[in-house]
Amino acid sequence: MKKTLLLISLAFMIIACDNTTEYREYGNSYNLVPAPKKFEVGASAIALTVESKMYTNESELEKLLLLFQKELKLVHNFEIGISNKKDKSADIIFELNDEYKKEEYSIKIDKKINVKAGSYQAAVMAKNTLLQHASHKDGLVFNELKIHDYPDAEYRGLMIDLARNWHTIDQLKQLIDMASYYKLNYVQLHFTDYQSYTLPSKHYPNLATENKTYSFDELKDLEAYSQLRGITIIPEIDVPGHSLQFTEKYPEIFGIKDIKENPWIINMGKEEVYEALDLLIGEMCEIFSSTPYFHIGGDEAIFHKVMDDPDVQNYIKEHGIENDAHELYRHFIVRMNDIVKNNKKQLCVWEGFRPKGIIPIPKDIIVYEYETNRYLPQELIRDGYTVVNTSWKPLYVVNKKKWEPKTIYDWNLWHWGNWFPKAPSFEPIQLEKTPLIIGGQMCAWEQAADKEVPSLRKRLPVFLERIWNTEKKMDFESFMVILEQTDSNLTKLIKDDRQDSLLHGHNFTAEME
Repeated sequence: MKKTLLLISLAFMIIACDNTTEYREYGNSYNLVPAPKKFEVGASAIALTVESKMYTNESELEKLLLLFQKELKLVHNFEIGISNKKDKSADIIFELNDEYKKEEYSIKIDKKINVKAGSYQAAVMAKNTLLQHASHKDGLVFNELKIHDYPDAEYRGLMIDLARNWHTIDQLKQLIDMASYYKLNYVQLHFTDYQSYTLPSKHYPNLATENKTYSFDELKDLEAYSQLRGITIIPEIDVPGHSLQFTEKYPEIFGIKDIKENPWIINMGKEEVYEALDLLIGEMCEIFSSTPYFHIGGDEAIFHKVMDDPDVQNYIKEHGIENDAHELYRHFIVRMNDIVKNNKKQLCVWEGFRPKGIIPIPKDIIVYEYETNRYLPQELIRDGYTVVNTSWKPLYVVNKKKWEPKTIYDWNLWHWGNWFPKAPSFEPIQLEKTPLIIGGQMCAWEQAADKEVPSLRKRLPVFLERIWNTEKKMDFESFMVILEQTDSNLTKLIKDDRQDSLLHGHNFTAEME
């Protein structure tokens, strides 16, 4: 009799937790990208049923549960309800924890699924961990699991070039979904360049490139879409170089005297130009209100004929600037820093200014170090600048000029490489760990919109793994096995299964940017 009761008791433990869930035998495995910091995987699983529900008592997280509900249907074809009370049917419970850091979260899966997060963004990351971890077989199945997780790098970015190739809002949302799924936190949008100016403006409406400009409403919608998914958009207006659209549309404001000889740079010696840029930046900061950053490009400025402009000559005399285009350029960065700070954002620039100069460049800007031709990363760190690693090799993704996942996996956050033999980092530059390098960013330049998903879907998560966990947690082959599983779920989430060959990045010498 005792033996019979014991068998019945064991059977009940394996089959049922309560009337909304059941236990099952399960393999001791997990498929999560990036790999969690601390985790324990059990040998059993909990299976949610049609009676199961999600619950939170945090009003801030209610919208996240609605998103999770939608994504579980897309990825796992499972419909789960949302409860307004913490009862027996509440099998997935989200809560905020004031003792956790902003990007820290924990998950405990046994009889129920309990999520604790330090912020809304951390709760999004926990949600994506569950989305990757779940499977659907006679219910929504989660392996027993304990996770405590957080990223090593505070900045984890993706840049998309919208000025050279138009992307629809729907295509951008697809990339936002991918970025969120793999726990990035920033997406930089390169809105302007020689080829087009894709932003609307009430103050300077003629800047907009016909049929290649987003409306204010579209950008507000994209901002809301991104914020819901824990992604912060960083807008970029590229100045003073890469500015042909400015000088073509409003030559009387932005052009230098010899505009025909140099139409690629705005006039840094006119007060009207700074007033215009303040208005343009202000318009975008109002839309992208959640971002702490604003990017002004600042790279590859062409100074030909700049100092021959009479407005420039008057300006440098008035402001006590040396008769040197590089000094005027340094002054321009200082002025832009003031404008961006007045809009309550922090200035970001591409590597562009040099170490030596009379006018000091403020240390409260963030430098995105990419080609190492002007200011080497070790020099930036020595001089106290905050840096984002955007190394050409292997973080640039440019049509056929891109790197295979193994090369990306062998990279680290303090490493810069370049494909160009004359670049200082052609022989890689490896730095010591430093908190001044706050993270990294993968940059998709020049690509047609329909090429983004195929080229990024296996490269972006490999990059993310290397900055979420700056110390490798597994060998490359093991990681790629796990990535195949998470990628299959991504296909359902973004409704796209396209994949490129991944075998690029070996012997090319073409201009990348």
